[in-house]
Amino acid sequence: MRRRGRGGQFGVSGVYLRELASTHDVGPGLSVSYSHGAKRRAGQLSAWLAKLQRGAVGPLAPRSSVRLMVADSADWHKVCAYPYGLPFTRNEPGLATVVVAADYPERFLKRFDDLLLAAGHAGVATPGPLVEFLDLLVGHEWGHAIANVSGLRTYLRWLDELLATYLFVQALRTAGEESNLELLARWAEVQVAAGQEGSAAGWPLDGFEYPRGRTALPRLLWYQGVLTQRALELSLTRGWDFPLELGGALPTADRGELARRLVAVEPSFKPWFAVFGDGSQASGEDQTSI
Repeated sequence: MRRRGRGGQFGVSGVYLRELASTHDVGPGLSVSYSHGAKRRAGQLSAWLAKLQRGAVGPLAPRSSVRLMVADSADWHKVCAYPYGLPFTRNEPGLATVVVAADYPERFLKRFDDLLLAAGHAGVATPGPLVEFLDLLVGHEWGHAIANVSGLRTYLRWLDELLATYLFVQALRTAGEESNLELLARWAEVQVAAGQEGSAAGWPLDGFEYPRGRTALPRLLWYQGVLTQRALELSLTRGWDFPLELGGALPTADRGELARRLVAVEPSFKPWFAVFGDGSQASGEDQTSI
């Protein structure tokens, strides 16, 4: 979930953020800053992301650094104009920053009540507290960051979301975090069940692109759940080779060929497009004007 900062800019002017010592829980190419009172959460998240980063830097050879920023509500609103809660990634020259909330307010958590209820009605129970799912999203945003600094960004929204999740999943596998992989898979089932209501045949893939930034939360979670399930399945057999081959096959200047080249790299994507209930997606025809 990539967002622009206040006024189209992203920065920390006027925000006092502490730096976590580089010798403590920080991996290669990973720095950490945090608001007053958020040191413990910054330490916990950075220790986790450092494990992911260590497994990714070898195969991906990132060109620049990733920064984790753990911001309280006051600092968050100085940095960006978006509601406090969901993590996001922002690109700057030579740096990709993952911005994470220092806590999850009760009012924010209640936004998910109806979705969890819908999943329950569909027979899918939540595997644990909602905050576990939200913290897994931090890993997804790290996936965006490491993709961006490794030259893997495609500028096609759904494909960038898939790549971010794939890199997160593969880093979890490399780190041996089987419990988090299982948790991610179970939450993906919840997402799909919660967002499926109202579209038994699935939502069209081009609906994830337009209207940009205004996708309703149930549908957004459904898309993300489907993409997560695909990443989990594909990473079992393709490992780090898939993103590397994809990066070589998808030059950003040739966006009209993205879906076709994706199928050339991994033919199993052609039948997979049917998940979205629109057979035209298999050829990539609806993606050429983005």
